[in-house]
Amino acid sequence: LRLRWSRRLVEQTRSGGGRPRAAMRTKSKGKDKGADLEDGGKGGADGATKSGFQIWGVVKTIIFIFAIASMLVNVWVVKHLRRSFVETSSDSGADSGDHHDGGEGGGDDGGMGDLGSDSGSNSQRVMDVLKQLERAEKDIRPVEYKVVVVGKSFILKRDFDIWDYTFTKAKHDIVQTTKQDLQAGKYADWTVMKCLDLFDGKSHCIEPSDLPGLKRSQRVSRLYGLRKTLWNKDRFCETMASAIRGYEGLPYEFVFPCWNLPADYAHLIHESKTRYVNKSFILKPTDRGEGNGIIVMDDWRQLMNWKSKFPDNDEIVVQTYLPNPFLINQRKWDMRTYVLVTSVSPLRVYMYRDGLVRFASSKYEKDAKGGGKATSFLTNTSVNKKAGIAVEDLTWPFPKVYEYLKGIAIEPEMLWERIERAVVQLLLSAEPAFVKLFKKLQNDFTCSICYQLLGVDVIVDDDLVPRVIEVNGEPSMQLSGETHSQYDFTKKSMAHDLVHMIYTYDSFARGLAQDLTELELDGFAIGYQSLGCSSSDQFCLRPIDLEYLLESKKEQQNMGGFRRMYPHAKGDYYSEFIKHLESKFPYGSATGTFKLHNLVTALEKVSTVRPKNHWLDAIYHPDEDPEP
Repeated sequence: LRLRWSRRLVEQTRSGGGRPRAAMRTKSKGKDKGADLEDGGKGGADGATKSGFQIWGVVKTIIFIFAIASMLVNVWVVKHLRRSFVETSSDSGADSGDHHDGGEGGGDDGGMGDLGSDSGSNSQRVMDVLKQLERAEKDIRPVEYKVVVVGKSFILKRDFDIWDYTFTKAKHDIVQTTKQDLQAGKYADWTVMKCLDLFDGKSHCIEPSDLPGLKRSQRVSRLYGLRKTLWNKDRFCETMASAIRGYEGLPYEFVFPCWNLPADYAHLIHESKTRYVNKSFILKPTDRGEGNGIIVMDDWRQLMNWKSKFPDNDEIVVQTYLPNPFLINQRKWDMRTYVLVTSVSPLRVYMYRDGLVRFASSKYEKDAKGGGKATSFLTNTSVNKKAGIAVEDLTWPFPKVYEYLKGIAIEPEMLWERIERAVVQLLLSAEPAFVKLFKKLQNDFTCSICYQLLGVDVIVDDDLVPRVIEVNGEPSMQLSGETHSQYDFTKKSMAHDLVHMIYTYDSFARGLAQDLTELELDGFAIGYQSLGCSSSDQFCLRPIDLEYLLESKKEQQNMGGFRRMYPHAKGDYYSEFIKHLESKFPYGSATGTFKLHNLVTALEKVSTVRPKNHWLDAIYHPDEDPEP
């Protein structure tokens, strides 16, 4: 209104078509006085008229200056619409937990367009978007969190204590039960299922066919399909080979070339004689863990006799062997990173800033045949503790490695960024395989209620190139009970941060609406399916997309010691790879990272994260002053 009024004043002033009443009165008064004073003749009248025009000129100048100032104020208001929006929307809902149940809102306008062109309709548009977000948030946020813990008996015995402690401390009701009790209708009002299972056959938590029927406000700590895509060594190999095939744009490997025997025998022999003629190979049985049965072959010719080395194994996995590992104190090492996947399609993933570095107990033998002693080329703690070395001497926490790297003039953040990129590429590569499994349960199922904490093992070469070795879907959360155990402290902190990130009662609809408004001001054409989309919209956001963005905003504001790996402000790094992976998705996929990639990357650039002190901040950023 101010803008329209000020423009009208400017136009009237320039055309001379509108004079203020004060000037009109002055002129009239001058004429009356001239008529009464007949003896004065024309001199008095002319003087009064001249005086009137002078006054009108001053008034006209003042009005013109005021009009220009008013226009400048309006430009400032439009430029700072984010701040204005927060103030405008404060009346639309109360504090956390209050929601509107109004109608769908205006469905004619497909996108916000130029937010500064028509303040009335666009204000209503912004409020309609906010209502859509509040309604979606109400659907996915339960009134209270009621936790049931189910799973395999030995994992329950191992890990229940830490989750019981964490959920109880967060003031959430928690109870340990069985799959049979849940099927019988006991604890039917649960909202969180903590599933502690190996998923290696029979399910001890919930049947996969029951997942699509769960409410959107329920959460299950089980990423359906993990065993068949990444957790099993042979499926890991198949998934990576399928995803990377046909793509030449990787700046460096993020996994090792991999083959399954006997299925890939001919392919392995052909490639080992051509591409990998000077490479050694590491062979792993698919049905054993903790480093058992692993051997190294120095030449491709030895691969022809692989079966004689594994007479009792029907299948083995073969990978190229890393000849140049980055050594610390002349010993080989790898990293157990803790990776939290809160959505797989589209992807949302975090890495905990503390983890475990595992060392070989013997010095690395570079030119040793067959890899040398197992305790020099294997880093599994279960193998190396047999050498009589204490576990504390075989493992380091991440902060200790961080300080070591700084001490030898290597920038730790650079290495961490590369590790994160390797893990993100791994999970992006697995997404098409996950979606194929989801579609078998239900065509539009995306497992949006699923999440899982993974143990991802990474090794680094002497060029500081990290590669993912394997994925563990149920890393141990067992506590040692020792008073000053660094690992107990890390696990407790990680469990605390996970619970507070995923399970919160706070509302984030307004913050997300603010971010989306900022994107539209930057030129993004965003439509909303419930309000109507137009052909010119770059994105037409469905209700399931809004739920994804709301969960993303919630997690972003409560990360604690987790670091978000994707979405990320530097997400453009993955654009070409994601475009390649799009062709790997089954036809008719309802969703996928490729559909929202550009939007979520842009959102990360405009979204603000509430700063929170965390115990890891003092380690990784010691030079920064803590907040009051």
